[in-house]
Amino acid sequence: MLKLKMYPANKGDAFLVNANGNHLLIDGGYASTYTDYIAQDLAELSRQGGRLSLVVCTHIDADHIGGLLTFFSTNGGPGNRGIDVDEVWHNSLRSLPCPATGPSLTEDATVLEAIKRRGFPIPPEQAADPISARQGSSLANLLRSQGYHWNFGDGSRCIDRRCATLDLPHTVQLAVLGPSVARLESLRTFWLKDMQKFGYRGAAQSSDLVDDAYEMWCAHAAQQPVSAGIQPIAANQELSLAQVYKADTWIANGSSIALLLTAGRSTVLLLGDAWAEDMVEELKCRQPESGPLLFDAIKIAHHGSYHNTSVE
Repeated sequence: MLKLKMYPANKGDAFLVNANGNHLLIDGGYASTYTDYIAQDLAELSRQGGRLSLVVCTHIDADHIGGLLTFFSTNGGPGNRGIDVDEVWHNSLRSLPCPATGPSLTEDATVLEAIKRRGFPIPPEQAADPISARQGSSLANLLRSQGYHWNFGDGSRCIDRRCATLDLPHTVQLAVLGPSVARLESLRTFWLKDMQKFGYRGAAQSSDLVDDAYEMWCAHAAQQPVSAGIQPIAANQELSLAQVYKADTWIANGSSIALLLTAGRSTVLLLGDAWAEDMVEELKCRQPESGPLLFDAIKIAHHGSYHNTSVE
């Protein structure tokens, strides 16, 4: 049995999956998505004796991570969880290999604190909603402080396409299609270069403050307006995908965790906001000689953007 529930998430993503009795939460939309919709389903699942086998934050965009921040900040500590969670997948700065030196200058801490004070962005239409108040801690900080089993341990390992397939009970498997380590390292490099513009001289070594600043910077950077050179497709135009496709180049989307979920004979492709070219490359490696890969459902990349769904 494979069931997928898709939640109203504004422009974001939030899915609760039941794969042969294994429950997976993939992204959480905004804070209001969790509070208005997801929380009641998880409370009912817990009352029935269920648990979450896996929670995945595909990448650090406010419309994916916001609801998860609210969930993990309210789910309680070890031994007192609202619902038990076996494993969390989330790539933050501490999930990547890093230099041995971190920020030590007072000026560095000042820059990081300024980034942290902004919190995570919230959609303008929810700005007056107290539920959507800016979250003050990164997901990395919450997972560490609340003792969750994170990225197969303490969060110091990244989730990337080198990971072995995760086997869950009742013939359920989860394969990681992306990102590559190179995509994650590109995001870290981009963050460091941007932070240096503000006077930051530290390295990328993780700490609670660095984790907070990194995730909040990523979420705000993702809100940057689309280039004026990209024109919307008019409703009265009949343009083919080949005519309008322009490959996504936003580094944060390239870092998105993309998954292939198999439950018995059913398969679901969960693409997050991944780049089309990366997914084509990975899927070609998995294509059987007998014919094309077929899926029972596909979560289209980046909410259907024509920058993430190529002709191929």
